[in-house]
Amino acid sequence: MKRKFVMMPASVSAAMLIGLAAPAASHAENPANAPIIVANDRADDMRALLGQGWNPNTRIKGQPAIMQAVRDGAWRVYDVLAADRRTDVNAANDHDETPLMYLAIQGQTDRAKALIARGAQVNRLGWTPLHYAASKGQMEMAKLLLAHKAIVNAPGPDGTTPLMMAGLSGSREMTDLLLKADADPTMRNTQGLDAAAWADSAHHQDLAAELRQASSARMAALRGAGGGASAGTPTSTVPAAPAAPAAAPTPTGALPPPPQPGAVDPTPPTLKGVEGVRLDPDASTRK
Repeated sequence: MKRKFVMMPASVSAAMLIGLAAPAASHAENPANAPIIVANDRADDMRALLGQGWNPNTRIKGQPAIMQAVRDGAWRVYDVLAADRRTDVNAANDHDETPLMYLAIQGQTDRAKALIARGAQVNRLGWTPLHYAASKGQMEMAKLLLAHKAIVNAPGPDGTTPLMMAGLSGSREMTDLLLKADADPTMRNTQGLDAAAWADSAHHQDLAAELRQASSARMAALRGAGGGASAGTPTSTVPAAPAAPAAAPTPTGALPPPPQPGAVDPTPPTLKGVEGVRLDPDASTRK
């Protein structure tokens, strides 16, 4: 018995092939699926989406896509977005946070190094990547930032410095690193709090005592050099702002200090992060 072969028109065959292939690419072809692609760390789908012209600076859940990838611990998608030349490496969210700041708090040193090479700003007004690294004791990250000329005494919106955040975190290693980089332990924020006070607020009494000693030693050295500072007077302060900003940034780092009597909350980096959404605790360990 002879077998019969039915020849199908080429147009029909092509249509069938296209129809069979469509489901595999459906997520990548629909820009509306970008949040799903990021959340599930689907790097190939993200490449396909970018390949068809999707804007890598599109916001997902209010965050630039690259920052949402960090929040989701989607490091494969992050790498795809970071490699796209259209991605704005200095894009800021509504709280004035940048991708480098998110990498700093997560301790993603290699990725931060690559982002800096692409032009990510190490120094900026307000909270800086060094504040974020200091708030979580991310030593290698802090060393990287300092090597790229991070301003060690950069004041946050309320005058809070990286050394104050290090004191709050309780990291003696970090405070030592910053002090060796010429961090000023006598500086006070607009509430009148210095690094020792921040360490005290988080019950790091031993560290607070060391910071007070460092402050006294710095003031004594300045007096000896003819600095003219009187005992008990800080050598460097941040002038009080004329008015508190209506909505200060709410970065993502260490726990805030207990409320100070009559003081305004300085809104330092907080573990909960912006919008009260906690960063994935396992995100920093994923590759």
